[in-house]
Amino acid sequence: MEGTPPPAEECGDQKEYLTIDQVVDKIYTRLNFKLVFLFLTASLPATQTALQVYMTIFTGFIPYSEWTCVSTRCFDLYQQSNYSETFYSAKGMCSNKLEAGKDFNWTSPRTSFSMDWNIYCETESKLSVISSFFFIGASLGLLCSSGIFDRFGRKNGALAGNVIAAAATLSAPWLGWFEAMLAVRVLQGFGMFINLTGVYCWVVEFSPSHVRGVVSPLILAVWCSGFVILVGISYFIPYWKYIFLTTGALNLIMIVPFLVYPISPRFALVRGREKEAKKILERYARACNSNVSFERTCLDYTVRVQNFWEQIKDFKTYPTLRKQTLLCLLSWFTIATLFYGFDFGWGKISDNLYVSYLLAALGKLIAILSSILFCQWLGRKNSTLLFLVIGLISFILAMPDVALGPNWTLQFVACLLGNMTITAAYAVNYLYTGELAPTSHRGMVMSMCSSCARVGSFLGIYIYLLHDITDRRVPLAIFAALTLVYITAVLFLSDTSGKRIPETPYDVELLAGNEQYKPIQNNTDTQNNEQYKPIQNKTDTQKQNNSM
Repeated sequence: MEGTPPPAEECGDQKEYLTIDQVVDKIYTRLNFKLVFLFLTASLPATQTALQVYMTIFTGFIPYSEWTCVSTRCFDLYQQSNYSETFYSAKGMCSNKLEAGKDFNWTSPRTSFSMDWNIYCETESKLSVISSFFFIGASLGLLCSSGIFDRFGRKNGALAGNVIAAAATLSAPWLGWFEAMLAVRVLQGFGMFINLTGVYCWVVEFSPSHVRGVVSPLILAVWCSGFVILVGISYFIPYWKYIFLTTGALNLIMIVPFLVYPISPRFALVRGREKEAKKILERYARACNSNVSFERTCLDYTVRVQNFWEQIKDFKTYPTLRKQTLLCLLSWFTIATLFYGFDFGWGKISDNLYVSYLLAALGKLIAILSSILFCQWLGRKNSTLLFLVIGLISFILAMPDVALGPNWTLQFVACLLGNMTITAAYAVNYLYTGELAPTSHRGMVMSMCSSCARVGSFLGIYIYLLHDITDRRVPLAIFAALTLVYITAVLFLSDTSGKRIPETPYDVELLAGNEQYKPIQNNTDTQNNEQYKPIQNKTDTQKQNNSM
């Protein structure tokens, strides 16, 4: 049961009954600076998720071109190469099995835990393991977040997650071994995904219904801006331990606005605190420069009885719901694999770590903002297909060895384009899945999809290890194959553009045109839809009794 309806004595016949969605839509009349400031400052903690996801790229980088020989064996090998500058590369180091501190010394002016802990060549996979363990923590955070938010609220859950991640990040410089860093990464992922989910829910629940399709990509854009911030921090701070300390401190700073903002009015209402919910909405109305009065307003909402096992059984009962959910699971897995496979591979694609990641981050921001326009013009399905087809072509174009200048290659330019289109498809995916899933099952479907995405995120980080083991075209071929799989999945999904959002699995079948299901008359159905029939609240029952 989602909540308790307002007591009958608090709502008389003379009052106006409105849901929170209707109240927010009534309050919001036009965009203003105070409202934009509210949403932006509340979304700031999302930047820290990107910082902590990608920080191992810069704190654990391996400078394969920045080392010099110190042993006779190394000098002899250098001589045998006719003093070629290509000797000082990953191939020269790894193929000859040179040992740090014995055969060579690092000459990079920057530090990294990979250099400190001798992670290179045959042990390079340890860097990928450290990076990927973030997503183990993220999966655990997603599993726990629903219970945390239901019991403590979105705001308090987000604050707790932020503190957990900040504490883990700040402790990392004093934990100087591989296993300890794995624990840090798990705690970072656990805390930041609870934080991100809580912030996202809080912002969306304060957003009017007609702008929620824009709010979701904008939060993702704020998230991507954290990528840009990380590049700047890493460029100007050459010591990996100080990067961790700076990021941990930013974690605590970015959450400060959230400390003074109110809890979600939905959470207050579910807890039976209608007066508190009204006060929160009144503060929101003042922020929107609205004069809406709540003296004659009674907050109302529909109570639904939902059973977890009944929801599971619905995937067997309703074929379209089952098919669309399975396709969404596949879509989320493939797009997350592509998204993070790219993000942890730019060090292999380009020689300049900071320029390549800066361009990739800016490309993501452009892609996310442009996805809003394409969704409006082409719809969810067609815009997703367009992005994926361009991405597929980009991966194929990146395979030939073509130099476009002294510092540019066709591979780098094509991969930048592919990175943008995959990011745009990822942005649309959130909205698309939310509109496909019925309201009664949306939380479950989104949680399942997010879990599949975390598996893809974990695996995607390892793809570019094949760059040195096999051939640089192998990762590109994998990306192209995954994109083709994603395109196939989207082709079999319904287009939600211009259609109402389904409330129940029965609605999903109706919208899909399944002839076995007929439109429900008067919101009742004795065989298939009884469990989704809205339950009348006490005030409605009282009104009916009075009229009789």
